[in-house]
Amino acid sequence: MDILLFGGSFDPVHNGHYSILETALEYKEFDKIIIMPVGTPGHKAGCKVPFAIRKLMAETAFSKLGVDMEVSSFEGESTERSYSYITVDYLKSLYPGASIYFVIGADSAVNMKTWKKWEYLAQNVTFLVFARDYDDRSLINRAVEEIKVYSPKTTVLKSRVVPVSSTQLRDMIAAEEDFSRWVDGDVAKIIKANHLYAADYYERNLGTARLLVPLMLREKRAQHAFNVEKLAARLAEKYGVDVKKARLAALLHDIMKQADESIMLHRAMQSDIIKRIKGKPVPVLHGFAAADYACREMQIDDSETLMAIKSHTCGRPGMSDLEKVIYLADMLSEERSYPEKENLLKLAWTDLDIAMEQALTDSINWLKEKNGVIDSDSYAALEYFTRLNHGGNTNG
Repeated sequence: MDILLFGGSFDPVHNGHYSILETALEYKEFDKIIIMPVGTPGHKAGCKVPFAIRKLMAETAFSKLGVDMEVSSFEGESTERSYSYITVDYLKSLYPGASIYFVIGADSAVNMKTWKKWEYLAQNVTFLVFARDYDDRSLINRAVEEIKVYSPKTTVLKSRVVPVSSTQLRDMIAAEEDFSRWVDGDVAKIIKANHLYAADYYERNLGTARLLVPLMLREKRAQHAFNVEKLAARLAEKYGVDVKKARLAALLHDIMKQADESIMLHRAMQSDIIKRIKGKPVPVLHGFAAADYACREMQIDDSETLMAIKSHTCGRPGMSDLEKVIYLADMLSEERSYPEKENLLKLAWTDLDIAMEQALTDSINWLKEKNGVIDSDSYAALEYFTRLNHGGNTNG
């Protein structure tokens, strides 16, 4: 079985990527093509768009090749740093005895010695090195000769020149220039409709978040996120809270809710905004994981937004008005139905602090009835709001 492996950030995927695959298919017939968008690669800076969206764009563009093609989630959803030798080992475990042809650029061939365990990698693949007319052929040939010591069938192929890179495309998009000639038409629609790579912080992140929700959450949970966004925006407007921050935190508050538990726990544990993680009940950790996702995958650097995403699960003493809005909008979203909802909704439109006291009381009582584990931060938050509302000392 012959497998073609094509990895990259695809941030965004463009006609140059498509051309490389077309040339590879002209060189040889493959039984399977595996597209591998990177997650957190060992030799490259983070991507501008989250993996789930880059995967969608790759699927959209490469599905038109008309061959057996798969866009893999292996690197994108890994909790470890991504190295090519690990990916190849994984593919060999899935397809024992398969021959793997690994697409790389000329610069990667020249810099191959900087790759982790490159000799081992070369022993397990045949590289298809794509060189452009203006590349230094003598430099490439020397590098390829060294690679061939370990990978004798490594071949240099001529790349059809498409004079654009993903970096240049992102700059064009941010500058609102016409980029449509460089990408698949359906990919262009995804980018434009969701404001991917836009220069404006909120335009970009709100568009990205709205696209992520149905990609990462099942239908009912996705609808919940959109309902929370609507209510959070209304509450934010009433109480003078930044509406764009409220919308963004609302859209992302549950983004890790239905992720694989190992991934969710990994994100919760690595979040640099979590001060105390040990002993927290697992059901509250998706908020911590979501805050980490927003920070690392979307480069959201506003601490107030991140804290609102984090604290929506258990609350905390001293919550900002944005945090209160997200907590209450989550409990009061349109699709929820429970006996205490109508009273709590009235309180939410009257006074945020009184509503928080009641919301925490209702939540704790519900968990007690269900024999659920109650986070200590919820008790501390309830004590804080009770003192605040009844004239006590909130400093303990």
